[in-house]
Amino acid sequence: MKRWKISTPDSEAVEVICKRTELSQLCAEIMTSRGVTQIDDLAEFFNSSELSDPFELKDMDKAVEAINNTLEGFGLICVYGDYDCDGVTATVVLYNYLECIGANVMYYIPEREEGYGLNRKAIDEIASMGAELIVTVDNGVSALNEAEYIYEKGMKLVITDHHQLPEVLPRAEAIVDPHRKDCPSRFKDTAGVGVALKLCAALDDGNYDTVMEQYADIAAIGTVADIVPLKGENRIIVSRGIDYIKNTENYGINYLMEQCSLKPEKTDSTAIAFMLAPRINAAGRFGSPIFAVKALLEEGEDAEAEVEKLVSLNNQRKEAENRILEEILSYLQRNPSELLRRVLVIAGKGWHHGVIGIVSARLLEMFGKPNIIISYDDSGQARGSARSVKGFHIHKCLTYCGDLLDKFGGHECAGGMSLPAGNIGAFKKAVLEYAKEACPVMPEITLYADKVLRGRDLTIDAVRSMSVMEPFGEGNPKPVFAVIGARINRIFSLSGGKHTKLEFEYDGTNFPALLFFTEAEKFPYKTGELVDCLVTMDINEYNGRESVSVKISDIRLHGVKQEPFFAAKSCYERFMTGESLPDNFIKKIIPQREELVWLYKIIAGYKNIRTDILFMRTGDKINYCKLRLCVDILCEAGLVEYDPVKDEASILKVNERKDLSDSKLFVRLRNISDNI
Repeated sequence: MKRWKISTPDSEAVEVICKRTELSQLCAEIMTSRGVTQIDDLAEFFNSSELSDPFELKDMDKAVEAINNTLEGFGLICVYGDYDCDGVTATVVLYNYLECIGANVMYYIPEREEGYGLNRKAIDEIASMGAELIVTVDNGVSALNEAEYIYEKGMKLVITDHHQLPEVLPRAEAIVDPHRKDCPSRFKDTAGVGVALKLCAALDDGNYDTVMEQYADIAAIGTVADIVPLKGENRIIVSRGIDYIKNTENYGINYLMEQCSLKPEKTDSTAIAFMLAPRINAAGRFGSPIFAVKALLEEGEDAEAEVEKLVSLNNQRKEAENRILEEILSYLQRNPSELLRRVLVIAGKGWHHGVIGIVSARLLEMFGKPNIIISYDDSGQARGSARSVKGFHIHKCLTYCGDLLDKFGGHECAGGMSLPAGNIGAFKKAVLEYAKEACPVMPEITLYADKVLRGRDLTIDAVRSMSVMEPFGEGNPKPVFAVIGARINRIFSLSGGKHTKLEFEYDGTNFPALLFFTEAEKFPYKTGELVDCLVTMDINEYNGRESVSVKISDIRLHGVKQEPFFAAKSCYERFMTGESLPDNFIKKIIPQREELVWLYKIIAGYKNIRTDILFMRTGDKINYCKLRLCVDILCEAGLVEYDPVKDEASILKVNERKDLSDSKLFVRLRNISDNI
């Protein structure tokens, strides 16, 4: 079970907005739930249509001067990018623009094995080709030593970046980064490709018309992929870019959409994030980022060949990702106590470091726990990737463990590190020490809903009205709604049992909803029961007819009290890992024989049942900590089987009488009870 947080619209602000704007009531409710209650703030969100003067960025004039000086002498300029989607698209935009205006230009993107950013080997290679000026995109602000080396080699440097800056800046002709403390630009969240786009506009005397027409499609892909907030200028870039993608003249993008079976008219920010960007990123993860650059630069059969490489590499990425995940889940099956830890720290030999970050994100979604996935090899070196939830700051955790690491970086919810393989054990111990000190009670993943859905919201016009809020993404998520107390009227199996369709009676209306990747026969609720759901809404078109499509993202029995669940879950994990609990709480978690028998009978009513759903089925009769202890006791007694990865309990066939005293945990708890 995941924690839900349901926002409430500001009814007074909604009334004012509906009177003074053309927004629908549903949109007004969503916006006020997100804290946008003033007309001026709404106007800024919806009416932003122009990018700011590129020369507002500090040093942009110096960057243009340095590039133009090299252009005039036909000196070789090297565009130096990064191997992720943002870096690749930024490289393509600036390289192609410079080539189109007659520059003598080349590009260089380091392979993943070279590491992020500028490095001496690359600088030597670029110098050997006669380059006079290096212009970085999506990197460079931390390259203090490498910048000095560039000047030692007789070249000059212009840095364009969007990452946070160190206290001491590198030597360069210009450093264009919106996060500079002395940068007067108003918008600070531009992606690397957005900064590159602005540099192109600056080279065109500040005019965006040409560069937006030529590169907004590419810039939109890089911006969405880099998960920067889709507000302000990013919203402009992505909105306009999606419009251009639908009629793009970029051969590689067209062919990539074809390979993804993506119709241009159906392209939106979600399609970019889950279909286009991963395939571009796959080049830097499993092959060479140069494949992705060529896919976006070449035409005809040459572009097709590069796109096909991206598709193949993405398939390899998915295979490797699934293989690593299977190994980790197998490890957790054999070592279920790991799932009781505040943070999962799991290491494996030979895991591809290009995908461990994706695996880490999937584990966070599966188990709701911060985790660090580490890959090591025969060289004695290890690299790791971490994902966390708000409330457990992974960068602070890595800082605490810094003496054991060679390098590390990140922020609250994600991080990366390298370390000697011999330090993995000590590193895991230090992570758990920090977690215990920093978070006696660990934060949980939280799912957010914009408002409680009303029956009047389930209309085509209401759902269509939300389109004015697009593009959706980081900082402007697709609206999610809470359905509270819906009665299940019918349950259908779809796609050969792979998915489930439900029909609900709710707030004076009836509507269908889809629950993907849940088999109808394993759906844990019954016809006639009341449930609560988190849902999204779209418009479905079929045979020329439109209807409201409701998709369920989470579902639970109606009226479940989530706070007692999470408090008791934390206590169970602390108790099972040997931490002390107050005596008065210990008394509340020690089960009686009749409670064990009662719970056994409930489990017997199901083929298998998740423990959170078992908790929902017991109402307020038993706390979750006691429930989990009961399941553990029944397992030790040979009456129940428990799958720690799926968190499912099921009844075992028993041919002989079982005694609960065979459970060491039951005996231990009885002894504790006798001594309190």
